[in-house]
Amino acid sequence: MSTNVDYLNVSIHGYACEVLVNRAPILRTPVDAPYTAIPSISEWLVSGDNEIAVRIDAIAPPGAIVDPLSPRRLIVQRCVGPLGEIVPAGEDQPIDGLSYAPPPDDPPPTLPLRVAYEFRLPPGPTWAWQTAATLSLDAATSAELLMFLDALHADLEEGDIPGLLSRLQIKFAELAPLYGMTPESARAGLLQQFTELSKDDAWTVEPLRPDDVVLHLCCDGRVVEPRTRDDRPVLRGLAADGNAWSLPVFISRIGGMFEVVR
Repeated sequence: MSTNVDYLNVSIHGYACEVLVNRAPILRTPVDAPYTAIPSISEWLVSGDNEIAVRIDAIAPPGAIVDPLSPRRLIVQRCVGPLGEIVPAGEDQPIDGLSYAPPPDDPPPTLPLRVAYEFRLPPGPTWAWQTAATLSLDAATSAELLMFLDALHADLEEGDIPGLLSRLQIKFAELAPLYGMTPESARAGLLQQFTELSKDDAWTVEPLRPDDVVLHLCCDGRVVEPRTRDDRPVLRGLAADGNAWSLPVFISRIGGMFEVVR
């Protein structure tokens, strides 16, 4: 029996924006280039009320979008499809979604502009992040989060991949069943990926610079996403083959301890 996953079909051009599911950041788009993506969102959906939103931060000026084959657009559709199957372009079956297409003679909106819609889902799992402690990024909490990130970074820098993966137990436990795996097979798969990345110790791990880390509160303060000031994952580097790698993390306080939940 095939596993279905929820995903977004995103097509945006002419808008710098952030797409969020239940206030969790899913992707960010540039203002000056067309952007398409089909990110999975199953791990951020909850029982009952859900919300998909787009925060528009910048709009390309009139005349900047000149390609007739790629007009100005902002379309975000929620779809469901079988896990692992590639849906040909244009053949997605949207359940619902949102778009933003103001009339050409409308005055420019005040930015940032938030566009959103809500929908309901039947009962399902309750995720650890839903009941996590609500955080405020005061000096003490921020320092503690940086210490946690430093521990993750140290595992990577020292090549202690089993140690790193031991900190991702909630992520494996919650996400693996969504994507047709067991927590053990998900862990083994990521271990193999990092073993390849670090083959012959020929990889690099970017330094963790506290003054370059920006802590983004999301999901009503229950989740933190750390990014660099230029909006990159803080855990990243170059693989043995020279290609860039990164490990985005979302962190919550569970039972008094910080944990990677996504």
